[in-house]
Amino acid sequence: MSSRVVLCLASSLVAASPAAPAPAQEALRTTLVLSETAAREVTQDTLVAVLAVRAEADAPRAAQAAVNQAMTAAVEKASAVAAVRAATGGYRVYQEHDREGQPRGWIAEQDLRLTARDAAPLLELAGILQDDGLLLNGLAYQLSAEARRAIEDELALEAIAALRRRADEVAAAVAMQVETIAILRVGEDAGEPIHPMMRASLAEAAVAPPVALPDLETVSTRVQAEMILAPR
Repeated sequence: MSSRVVLCLASSLVAASPAAPAPAQEALRTTLVLSETAAREVTQDTLVAVLAVRAEADAPRAAQAAVNQAMTAAVEKASAVAAVRAATGGYRVYQEHDREGQPRGWIAEQDLRLTARDAAPLLELAGILQDDGLLLNGLAYQLSAEARRAIEDELALEAIAALRRRADEVAAAVAMQVETIAILRVGEDAGEPIHPMMRASLAEAAVAPPVALPDLETVSTRVQAEMILAPR
């Protein structure tokens, strides 16, 4: 937990006309600004693999035709594994050039993204697709959106409780009490986490299935409030 405290004391006076007596000073208004951050380490629950189909040919149409055929076969195999969600990704076609800048053959590529909560069927499928000639470009665990949201909700409640305890302590230290919460902001403390990706290339016609282990990921939620303090 981390906290930040700002006390703002403001008083307002009503200007008196020369012919009338000065009115009594209005009551002092004190604003307390606090922030709390709650964080927790959780185990990543979703495995993501990114494979690529790649084909080279003298003409772009031939390279694309080869990629289309290979991807169709890969999608059929992936769709047969119920525990794995498959989605096609970027499609690229470009021409290679030699060191002198002279054009060479054409290359076509397309990505296939596999996602699963259970790692075993995904890793087995990835190994099969590698045997079929696909390249494994990325393999990493991440935290699912559902799990992240549930944890953030829990952390928000923890941060609010800590913030309120802190507010009571600060108010008591200046002989005041929390009258009301004027503004309450709840949001993520950090940006999207960065997941390292393991890159690999197909060195042989047959390769062993890849291996992946989940890591811990830190989820955090920040809460900020502006509170009005009143004398005890």
